[in-house]
Amino acid sequence: MLKTGNLTVLFRELVRGALSAQRVESSETTEFYLVKLLEGFARPARGDLLDPPLAIDYLEAFQVPGHQRVGKLRRVADTALFVSGVFFESLEGRLVGADYYAALGRAAYAWLSTESGQHALAEPFEELAGRFPQFVRVLAEISDGELFRRQQDTLRLYKRWLHTRGEREADLLMRRGLIPVAPPQRFRH
Repeated sequence: MLKTGNLTVLFRELVRGALSAQRVESSETTEFYLVKLLEGFARPARGDLLDPPLAIDYLEAFQVPGHQRVGKLRRVADTALFVSGVFFESLEGRLVGADYYAALGRAAYAWLSTESGQHALAEPFEELAGRFPQFVRVLAEISDGELFRRQQDTLRLYKRWLHTRGEREADLLMRRGLIPVAPPQRFRH
């Protein structure tokens, strides 16, 4: 088993590599926050990620005192980001999908950024709220490249590209001989 220090070094290298590969620039504080987020989710003592459901915690957060509110909203935001980036495929066919988790995560990080004021985490919360899809791509890069290395399914890759419009996914599709094209938008009357 790896010691926490080793996890920090490992995740720092993975986050930096993924930020570079996805051409996402971030503050050092946000980079460190992502490292700590991954470290937290690497601990096996965590229960079901989505129990209680994130929407329940989000709504309950506004009914509890400030320190508990911050904890609940952080759980919502961090879990939404982690699930969206690492387990994107598992969201397919569920009652709520990736867009739902992105909206919930963004809202929770946005609230945290405004309520944190001069707190050291105000900057990363604001950055994560404002650029949530970019950081989802960063975690997806880590997941696909290192954490869950496996034969990639072309349909899954295309679906991810449809959701993120990421250059990485488009490049992988083109290397497989496919030109990524989005389906036409339906017209509303």
